[in-house]
Amino acid sequence: MDRIGKRVGVVIGAVLMSACAIQQTTRVSPSNLPLPAQEASLDELLSRLRDRSNAFQTLLATAELIPTAGSIYSGVIREYHDVKAFILLDRPSRFRMVGQAPIIRNNIFDMVSDGDDFRLSIPPKRKFIVGKNSLMRDSENALENLRPRHVLDALVFEPFDDADEKFFLQEGREGNRRYYVVHAVSEDGSRRINLKRKVWFDRADLEVFRIQWFGPEGKFVQEVDYRDYQDFDGIRYPTMIQLTRPGEDYRLGIRISKATFNQPIEAEKFVLDQPKGAERVELSDAGASGGAGDQ
Repeated sequence: MDRIGKRVGVVIGAVLMSACAIQQTTRVSPSNLPLPAQEASLDELLSRLRDRSNAFQTLLATAELIPTAGSIYSGVIREYHDVKAFILLDRPSRFRMVGQAPIIRNNIFDMVSDGDDFRLSIPPKRKFIVGKNSLMRDSENALENLRPRHVLDALVFEPFDDADEKFFLQEGREGNRRYYVVHAVSEDGSRRINLKRKVWFDRADLEVFRIQWFGPEGKFVQEVDYRDYQDFDGIRYPTMIQLTRPGEDYRLGIRISKATFNQPIEAEKFVLDQPKGAERVELSDAGASGGAGDQ
């Protein structure tokens, strides 16, 4: 009987241990829990985007560029893992970005824009490309698809157009995070409603989390995700920006390490002349378009 009792005790102990394992709970660290969702009205969210946009006129920034596999930026940066970028922005439309190789810090590319036109110098390829920001075509040379306007649109938090757009609010959720999504639409002459933009606000802090642009017939044109907001002398600004252009099949991450706002920038800083010995490539296609809100 003692042996039987011992065996029964072993079996019961094993069962109890299994039950404890099944009932084991995992405690989530408070730091990993989402913050309580804040409340805001549509008008308050429209005002927040307008305030975010109006907070600065100029931007000087130092950043790391993070191209992804298959990105057209990888055509310029492909063998480099530490690409530093210098960004100059003077609203509404003057923009320049210079990308440099690691260690020796030679320019990999240099591109400027005045809103309508852009110039792109690619020293490793001895190319100097000029054209319209609105031009978008499927070039066999992926470098010819680079557009300063794509990055400019991602950086400026352009406010909604109260005169030409109408808005409605939707709640959204991804995983355990909750969002407000403001839809901006316009009405054409045939009374059709066209979706133009969606702006996502993280309800944890009501900061802009994502902006999506749409073209004719609801075509998805561009998406920008914003993370890791920091304070730069009183201006809250994201330090991680992820730009996606599905039509051109590329993504580009911009990790900002230093930013200075509202300091004067000389007009000469936005002048880019053709380098000596570079081949000039002029792009033209009267029917094409390619801004954030276009095809």
